[in-house]
Amino acid sequence: MTPKASDLAARLAATAAGVRPASPVAAPSSLQPEAGTSDRQSSQVQRFTINLPKAQHRYIRQFALANDSDVSTIIRLLLSRIESDPVFAEDVRSMLDEAK
Repeated sequence: MTPKASDLAARLAATAAGVRPASPVAAPSSLQPEAGTSDRQSSQVQRFTINLPKAQHRYIRQFALANDSDVSTIIRLLLSRIESDPVFAEDVRSMLDEAK
């Protein structure tokens, strides 16, 4: 399990148990980005915030945990599928029309 995924697993387990998780521990220096790379990466990545109903938020966190992943990766994969799969994209469009 990656350090990020294990941290997520610990936080979700603590939350499920009703315990406030401990503060995250700083990553070892070997996991820190090299000098200069974060500037380059930050110019290529854009933050996106989404508000979810509590049930959906819980579901996506549990889904990520069960699949040893993180929510960001899952969202990026779903967006990639919309871009690359016209049938899936049309299904999403239909769902959007129904939601209006």
